[in-house]
Amino acid sequence: MSNHPPKESWKSRTGLILTVASGAIGLGNFLRFPGQAVQNGGGAFLLPYIVSFILVGIPVCITEWVMGRMGGEQGHSFPNLFRSFLSGVPLRLMGTIGVTIPLLIYVYYVFVEAWCLAYAFDFFTGQINLGAGYTDQASLIAKASDHFETLVGARENGAAIKGKIFYATLACFLMNFVLVYRGLSKGIEVFAKIAVPLMLVCSSVVLVRVLTLDGIESGLAKMWNPDWSSLGEAKVWISAAGQIFFTLSAGFGIALVFSSYLKKENDVILSSLSAASLNEFVEVAFGGMITIPIAFLFLGVSVTSFGTFGMGFIALPSVFALMPGGQIFGALWYLVLFLAALTSSVTMLQPVTVFLEESFHIRRETSSFFLFIITFALSFPILYFNKNFTALDQADFWVGTVLIYILATLQILIFGWVIGAKKGLEDGDRGSHTRLPRFFWWVIQYVTPAFLLIIFGMFLYQNLGSYINKMSVDWMVAHAPAGTSAEEATFQALISRYVFLAIIAIFLVVYALVHISLKGKEESVIEKDRSKNKLLPLFLGGFILLLGIAMIFFPYLDKGQSSRSASIAEGLLSLDGAIIMWGSLGLVTLLSLFCIVKLFQTRNA
Repeated sequence: MSNHPPKESWKSRTGLILTVASGAIGLGNFLRFPGQAVQNGGGAFLLPYIVSFILVGIPVCITEWVMGRMGGEQGHSFPNLFRSFLSGVPLRLMGTIGVTIPLLIYVYYVFVEAWCLAYAFDFFTGQINLGAGYTDQASLIAKASDHFETLVGARENGAAIKGKIFYATLACFLMNFVLVYRGLSKGIEVFAKIAVPLMLVCSSVVLVRVLTLDGIESGLAKMWNPDWSSLGEAKVWISAAGQIFFTLSAGFGIALVFSSYLKKENDVILSSLSAASLNEFVEVAFGGMITIPIAFLFLGVSVTSFGTFGMGFIALPSVFALMPGGQIFGALWYLVLFLAALTSSVTMLQPVTVFLEESFHIRRETSSFFLFIITFALSFPILYFNKNFTALDQADFWVGTVLIYILATLQILIFGWVIGAKKGLEDGDRGSHTRLPRFFWWVIQYVTPAFLLIIFGMFLYQNLGSYINKMSVDWMVAHAPAGTSAEEATFQALISRYVFLAIIAIFLVVYALVHISLKGKEESVIEKDRSKNKLLPLFLGGFILLLGIAMIFFPYLDKGQSSRSASIAEGLLSLDGAIIMWGSLGLVTLLSLFCIVKLFQTRNA
């Protein structure tokens, strides 16, 4: 019997689009987007958000799909895909980053996924009852916070592996690997076809209930009334670009791997736009219309102080405790969050699975088993050292933010400057059922890379120093908050340091595996021009130099949390707020309908 894995393919274009969209639709759509909007000018945030979608979101999505189909002739794993465009060390680095990102993000994301599963289970079974003994809002939020921190083991290191969250995490592991084991078309694609419609139906039920609550207009006003003066702040534009970047899973490389299974005559332009439009529809229509409006209605202005986790697992459970029928709608809501998380996490495993199978010629059973052992072993420290979310926070910053920014930027640079934007889009037009404007090559080659580098540079300028300081024992002890002992601050610094070192160690191991897998294969590169390999070091070298100069000579001074959200007009939905709300909903709806109509018209093509 052959040890080579069977050739896989997609059953339908709809299945591919839903799978890629489901990989992008996650907790950020429902929790991060509304939080970012209300903290950065309310409805005014949608202007830089739409600009970023055009300049970053669409170009990155299209280039991933085109490059995936172009490189698919060489294989489906990241190292093999980029053999069509790179060679030598640049190829190995790209392959390593592309394998490391989904591997390590899955390791901690599956833990957060387990939180959603646990909350959904508790609401469905009636085990969570925050409203009992309710006296005032502060006590309710404190009770919800205590429930959350106890459940996920955030109070003490080691608590997470002793409670039911450990079993919820194990259940999530098993569900993910059952789907991966079944393969591309029989597992991931079939699940996406079920999960995405179910997610949309449940979200619609919750949305209808929210919009029929008395006084919900005040919540809509908080979300959508604009503070136009916020557009003068660079922070708002950076936040909008970052939200687009994260919501579309740009830099995860998932769409690139999935599109590599397409044939040359298969459409990529319309398919990529369809996946992106579905993601945007979910984010604006459900994330923007449910989370902040309902939270503000019941909890008032205090909701603007919650982060993503606080909004999802402290504020909203408090809301459902006060809301008529909250037990039922809370169960549906956390089912939506769980499905969003599960559809994202399962797609993260495919790039690593196919790398193991192509590189070492092993079957799906073997690759799934080894990957299960590896990811569970790597997840265990995240669970164990979860006090104050120290390990999770460090892993999310270095992998879930820095590395994916790097990968997305490199992909755009390779498409625009190594392949050539014109040549790449010409290849993308092959088999396409819709065409991009002719000037779009100029956007991809010049505007998008510049935009990404500026946003990435500003993000690092504002955040890199603080995360480096978190690894310093002296800094952590000196800046320990009241009530935190020097011993505890030292331990947190050591955990942060070990997480960072572990990421580097894993990166080096993956690099070695990529190097081994590429031995004797580079000669099959479609078009090799070694001079083009020098472009990436030049771009990145200049970027690092400028960033270093800025951080050394002009250190960023954190002025604390902006109070911008407090200045947004409250009460009734204003005229410009209503225009922005309906305009945004209309825009994402029309884009989605356009894609649906085009897909229907070309269903037999």
